[in-house]
Amino acid sequence: MNMINRIFKKFSYAFRGLKIAITTDNSFKIHFIFILPVMASGLYLDFGQFEWIVISISIGIVLIAELFNTSIEYLVKMFTDEYHELAEKLLDISAGAVLMSAILSVILALFIYIPYI
Repeated sequence: MNMINRIFKKFSYAFRGLKIAITTDNSFKIHFIFILPVMASGLYLDFGQFEWIVISISIGIVLIAELFNTSIEYLVKMFTDEYHELAEKLLDISAGAVLMSAILSVILALFIYIPYI
């Protein structure tokens, strides 16, 4: 297999992973729902380049954190359906990472939106 085919195959795996997250993880869907009003309000308020950069990075960080959280959830489910203290810690920590990224995004959004109010 030549290098270009291998690259396309790797991209197909990545897009398949995104599709799995979008179609199977409710939290991921909720994050996407929250993106819509943010994008619409940015268009309405005519955000400048800096505002769009901050909003885009914030959205990306939350979605990336949610992807890692989802992958950790699948990993834990792969090994056990029973309660295990370490599994609980893994899941709580990965959920905490999503929460921290969402809190950061809200704080950054406040810095952007408050001057428009």
